[in-house]
Amino acid sequence: MEDNRFVLNQKEQLLRLRNELLNAIKYKSTEDLHIPSDEIVEDGDQAQTYINQNVSFGLREREISRLREVESALMRIENGSYGFCEETDEPIEKRRLQKVPWARLSIAAAEEKEREQSNLRKPKSV
Repeated sequence: MEDNRFVLNQKEQLLRLRNELLNAIKYKSTEDLHIPSDEIVEDGDQAQTYINQNVSFGLREREISRLREVESALMRIENGSYGFCEETDEPIEKRRLQKVPWARLSIAAAEEKEREQSNLRKPKSV
């Protein structure tokens, strides 16, 4: 990207997001991940506890995944490849980067990838 000010603003936004994610991961209570056996009296209580635990694992997994994307975007800024589509090497639209600063693909490439994945998930009719 030729606009250095834009890239610097994106870097600041990514650094803020990285700090927010790190704080969320670090300071979230781990109580919901631990199941104290003396507090589980009924099967319904135990089932709800397991459901809550699974939801917490899912949320943490998403936060960690987002953190990886943010870290990758920061590395692309450092090596000069930030803002270019990984599929086409064309510039990613600035509006897309403003909304999704860790974007790796242009809108057209992302839509194409989504179509391909959608086609792979469709059951084949015989």
